[in-house]
Amino acid sequence: MLFIALGVAIVVAAGAVGIALAVGRGGSEEGVAGPCVRQDFPMQGRNHVTELDEGFEYSSNPPTSGPHFPVPAIWNVYEQPVPEIRLVHNLEHGGVIVQYGDEVPPGTVQQIVDWYAEDPNGLIVAPLPEDAPARLANRITLTSWTHLATCTAFDEDSYSDFRDDYRGPEGDAPEKFPLADLIPGT
Repeated sequence: MLFIALGVAIVVAAGAVGIALAVGRGGSEEGVAGPCVRQDFPMQGRNHVTELDEGFEYSSNPPTSGPHFPVPAIWNVYEQPVPEIRLVHNLEHGGVIVQYGDEVPPGTVQQIVDWYAEDPNGLIVAPLPEDAPARLANRITLTSWTHLATCTAFDEDSYSDFRDDYRGPEGDAPEKFPLADLIPGT
């Protein structure tokens, strides 16, 4: 009986490790919140650059830290992708970026925009870039400094929890700007 219980425990542990490795892709899985899976990634520095060094790759997609453009993007809702190298600067200031794939339904995008409008400081909403991995085509991502949530649907509670955990002075960004300084249009 002891050997059977031990065997079952080993199989369960091996399965859990396999799932964690498959989901993590280099980051550590933090947990599932509604339709979203959160991951943490190690910081890749925070140097200002006008372009990435040849061969450089961010440890997450979309990026959650690393070298970035010297000027952040304007806090807003965008209909076109914003260069990732620029968005990383917004993360450094304590922002949260919400991006969506080209297969996310327009109704879902409208839900995200409506959610943004309720508390827009320190937020950017934009489509993912055309070169985003195919696995993100029908996904929504939320990023902050060293944190990523990948979501299969809009879920107000999950999105608000991520925003509240990581945006502005509450988050892990190295430059903790007050939310009053991160207003749309600036």
